[in-house]
Amino acid sequence: LLLTTRHFPRDLDGIAGCDSTPLEGLDPKDAIAFFKAFDIEGTRAEVEDICAPYGYHPLSLRLLAGVITEDKKDPGDIQVAKRYPILPELEGKEQHHILEVSYNALNAPRRKLLSSIAAFRSPMAYDAITVLNPYRSVLDRFVKGSSQRKLDAALQELIDRGLLLRDTADNRYDLHPVVRQYAYERLSDKKGTHTRLRHYFATIPEPDNIQSLDDLTPVIELYHHTVNAGQYDAAQSLFRARISDPLYFRFGAYETHIGLLRALFPDGEDNLPRLKSETAQAWTLTALALSYDLSGQPRRAEPLFAKTNTLLGKADDKRNLAAGLGNLATTQLFLGMLQDAEQNLRRSIDLCREIEDESQEAIGHLELGRALLHRGTFEDSESELAAAQSVFDRLGPARTNFGSVLRAYRAQRALLMGEAGPALDAARRARELAEKTARERYPVERDFVRAEWLIGASLVALAAQQEAKREQHLNEAESHLTEALTRCRRINMVDHEPDILLAWAKWHHLKGDPAQARKTANEALTIADRCEYRLKQADAHNFLAALDQQQGDTESAIAHADTAYRRAWCDGPPHSYKPALDQATRLLQSLRADPPPIP
Repeated sequence: LLLTTRHFPRDLDGIAGCDSTPLEGLDPKDAIAFFKAFDIEGTRAEVEDICAPYGYHPLSLRLLAGVITEDKKDPGDIQVAKRYPILPELEGKEQHHILEVSYNALNAPRRKLLSSIAAFRSPMAYDAITVLNPYRSVLDRFVKGSSQRKLDAALQELIDRGLLLRDTADNRYDLHPVVRQYAYERLSDKKGTHTRLRHYFATIPEPDNIQSLDDLTPVIELYHHTVNAGQYDAAQSLFRARISDPLYFRFGAYETHIGLLRALFPDGEDNLPRLKSETAQAWTLTALALSYDLSGQPRRAEPLFAKTNTLLGKADDKRNLAAGLGNLATTQLFLGMLQDAEQNLRRSIDLCREIEDESQEAIGHLELGRALLHRGTFEDSESELAAAQSVFDRLGPARTNFGSVLRAYRAQRALLMGEAGPALDAARRARELAEKTARERYPVERDFVRAEWLIGASLVALAAQQEAKREQHLNEAESHLTEALTRCRRINMVDHEPDILLAWAKWHHLKGDPAQARKTANEALTIADRCEYRLKQADAHNFLAALDQQQGDTESAIAHADTAYRRAWCDGPPHSYKPALDQATRLLQSLRADPPPIP
């Protein structure tokens, strides 16, 4: 007998042979398939980012899908969801009706308690909730424990009504995201509540050793309440000192990083953050742009970097402007703006020489080396990488992680040159240096993702070149590509996901499974198209063109090769993605088709 019910019948509690399974929200994979069924465009990371605030609640997602598909401006674009909170869409619907009835059935102190709990950002312990006890009064002096007993009774009623959730394993309380939004909107003294909670979390000592995101919960709550108490400058200082580096470097929690920083832009990202200091404004713009960049949103990052550089130029802050130009160049490289990227990197290097900042100059040489390898000027690329390495080696542990990045760029260079063996050596060295950074400072997740991808991609390239050792190389590549994709998706490191998927597509092709190869390559292309990763688009189209050619589909092969050529063109030679442009040209020639005219 299968019984579905909102409330578990007490008569069945503890009965032998009877088990209960709580039905939570949709699995994230199912949510992605659900939106795809409505022809809604968005990457896996974007869908998860949109769905998470609603707890993957099926009704909420169905209503959300309707809002997106019926949007007048951008129908079918997942980003539409950010313009429409779900709650107003529930007016007149069953879920809103049940929530409204349940909320209004509470007496005034219980409604106040529920709305106050909604001010928390994360699941909270009992001690934190006692700060919001609405039953405190002078009677507590005479009747010991009176207000606490009333609070306990109120919490239990909220749980019984399904308005409050309690995890008995760690005794933490939480709200369904829709209930949280509904209750918080009805909190009368938001600023006062956040101020009280700020004082509470300010008393919690900083942990000696941060091992997980959970260890950051108290300080993130402190930041959250500081922002919502209107103390933006204090919040920004706290974020910069205690939150930013662990989220960004250690855990790669880019979406969390973005969500927290956006709170400093109450007037919208088209305006400057609400901070008094231009230096603080520039740092905040940069931090937000960097996380957008790494989470697959370079178009949102580029104007923020440009705005930052305007502020830094106005302040004549050449040291930070040099770094800002490098950041902007990285985004432009994603978007295929190769000429602008190279100009900004060379300007950054010139500024560093002017102010004698050797360390930042080395980073400029490092990134210029990457830009040049995509242009196919491999000797110039190696010269820039060598110039960077000489500085990093001399600076030692302080720049160890850049040593890992440098070896990864060398591996990419070797792969584009068709030298799989040297690529594997460089990629393995990148992995070793990532581990060294983890031992000496802290693990940088991006370095591990990058190194694992390149080890796997190099082994796949070797498998294509060495038929006698093909199975051996493919078996070893499988573990590294699995590790890369798992780590990548765990932190939504979207900028590397298409590369990893394309390496997988080549792996499946060599394993004799062209159908799976095509499916995986198309998945890589979907992300590249969505994020406007122009160079990755060219790589994916070239692979699909070669696959179609092998299978005798000349028309489709020409179409893919034609698109690969257009994407690789970028700003036009010499500022084109030359390795991909040459490959597309060879494919078109072998298919007896002319390269497309480029305006």
